[in-house]
Amino acid sequence: MNRSKTLRVALVVAALAMATGLPVLAQDNALPPFPKELLDQPEQVTLGVDVFQRTCKFCHGKTAYPGKAPSLKPSRYQPEFVYDRVTNGFRGMPPLKDMLSEKERQAVTVYIMSKDFSN
Repeated sequence: MNRSKTLRVALVVAALAMATGLPVLAQDNALPPFPKELLDQPEQVTLGVDVFQRTCKFCHGKTAYPGKAPSLKPSRYQPEFVYDRVTNGFRGMPPLKDMLSEKERQAVTVYIMSKDFSN
């Protein structure tokens, strides 16, 4: 496949993933599972709030610099999608896999997906 066609295919896949809320993953990146038991753990939400306050709120949320990043809409997402974005970044968002532990990335995902999250 030539480079132009490969780019078009990648853009179509990314657009479909964004429209459906499914993650776009590099082939070597396996996502951790997000069972209901994990999503319901208050300790995960508490840690996730801390991670969000330290790392995410400056670009996402009410106090973010205007136009810096989109407001998050968790009702449109699956946990795996959020985790993938936090881990691998997307467009202008840097990947946080080297900055946050897997536990912190899971926790912020749980928080964003929780009823406690407000953006």
